[in-house]
Amino acid sequence: MRQPHPLRAAALVVAAAAVLSTLTVLGLRWADSPRRGSATYSSQQAQGLGFTRLDKAAPALALPSLAGSGTITLTKLSGKPIVLNFWASTCTVCKKETPALASVARSLGAKVTFLGVDSVDQRAPALKFEQKYGVPYPSVFDPQGMAAVKYNVPALPVTFFLSPSGRTILGENIGALTASGLRDILHELYGTV
Repeated sequence: MRQPHPLRAAALVVAAAAVLSTLTVLGLRWADSPRRGSATYSSQQAQGLGFTRLDKAAPALALPSLAGSGTITLTKLSGKPIVLNFWASTCTVCKKETPALASVARSLGAKVTFLGVDSVDQRAPALKFEQKYGVPYPSVFDPQGMAAVKYNVPALPVTFFLSPSGRTILGENIGALTASGLRDILHELYGTV
């Protein structure tokens, strides 16, 4: 049996350690972060899931477009409320949530800006994922998960609701959103119908 090249084996160990470290840091940050505000979905609150109102600064975001059409920043998106959804093609829960997000985004048209953040993923499977679920809004590509670290994302999916300026996080939903749940949050935060 052929032995793997020592450098390739070392690279795999380093990559696995980096992923494990990132997940550990995300988990520790989430466990240590205070949850402020009222939870809309009280049945999920005991599990740490659901919606929480917030009022805190949104970290800057500038990442390449998943489709390869330049860099997308929150500054460029400002002017309308921003829904920032962290996802990955390997995330089972994201597969359940994405059709709801896509449906609501299509129905709202230009009233709200949606942006996906493809985290710790590969470009080709992520593009296939978006095509399969008919995602009508752009996503940025974050293969190292650095934006997820900045936003203290504990696991995928997580959706942040930002002010029209893109500078303030008004709410956070941990776990999968349904179309009706998303509409309720958008109505509560932005008055959308």
